[in-house]
Amino acid sequence: MKVFHGLVNYGTQAGLFAKALREMGIESLSVTYPDPFKRQIDIELLHGGNIIQKIIKHSWNYIRRFYWFFKFNIFHFYYGTSLFPKQFDLPLYKFFGKKVLMEYLGYDVQLYQYSIEKYKITNVSHYYLPEISILSDKKKLNRLKFERKFLNKQIVCAPYISEFVPGSIVLPLAIDLREFKYHPAKIPINKVLILHAPTNRGNKGTEYIIDAIQRLINENYQLELILAENLTHDELKLKYVECDIFIDQLLSGWYGTAAIEAMAIGRPTIAFIRESYKQYIDYGEDIPIINANPESIYEVLIKIMHEKQLLPEIGRKSREFVEKIHDLRKVTTKIIELYKSL
Repeated sequence: MKVFHGLVNYGTQAGLFAKALREMGIESLSVTYPDPFKRQIDIELLHGGNIIQKIIKHSWNYIRRFYWFFKFNIFHFYYGTSLFPKQFDLPLYKFFGKKVLMEYLGYDVQLYQYSIEKYKITNVSHYYLPEISILSDKKKLNRLKFERKFLNKQIVCAPYISEFVPGSIVLPLAIDLREFKYHPAKIPINKVLILHAPTNRGNKGTEYIIDAIQRLINENYQLELILAENLTHDELKLKYVECDIFIDQLLSGWYGTAAIEAMAIGRPTIAFIRESYKQYIDYGEDIPIINANPESIYEVLIKIMHEKQLLPEIGRKSREFVEKIHDLRKVTTKIIELYKSL
């Protein structure tokens, strides 16, 4: 078994799984497009430079892509990408006896029109203008229809996108717990430090978080918001330890990698969890996240301010939950079983 992961590394999933597979005795490689956040990966495709340098770098990238195509026999792709542009390589894998999985990570399959008609609260309405989003819907549907014919298995990283990929398997996002030492939460004595780390403010509902916290500060509540933006992954890890509470997002209806990392550190975490998504998993009732949306975040924060003594216990349960559901080795074991079933 030789496994290729790429070419997108959102949530560091490609990089982590490839590393874990190697540690478990399986040859694996992770490759990604240029990543400004410098998340863990084996190879970042070459880019940049003057015109001559770009030609050389892109040529070398394509030579390696052909090499990887023939070297590996299982390809675990992400975010609707494959080894070559426009997925022109997808029909070839079956011909050469190779297996292909596609893992979807969010906006690569979320549909704008469907979401705004079904849900009052949704993150997709905050990405682009409606006319652009509708056009994007058509492209996604066409891509899904095309690639489905050539995939051995479709995976989603969280249940909030299960409805867009019927028949898909939910594979929990994974983190390497060795990189996240548990720091027990303490009862805040003075200010409550709240960390929020948006990669996209609109997608995360950042404006609602800022408004709610500013309103509470104006009412003399002892709060401080730390907005962590444009940080490397290593820099963000340090921020988790400094805060008392982490707020992930208020719009998408689920939690992401940042929330999992904050919980692993032992930080009580706030996010919007849509109850209907729990039907796709068997651990929905165990999630220790404090539920809040744009309409309730103000009241949720007030309740927390009056019940600060509960934060250490929520932090402890958060770490235990991540150990049970999102531990890299446990999730990788599930992946190996999935590969063997193809």
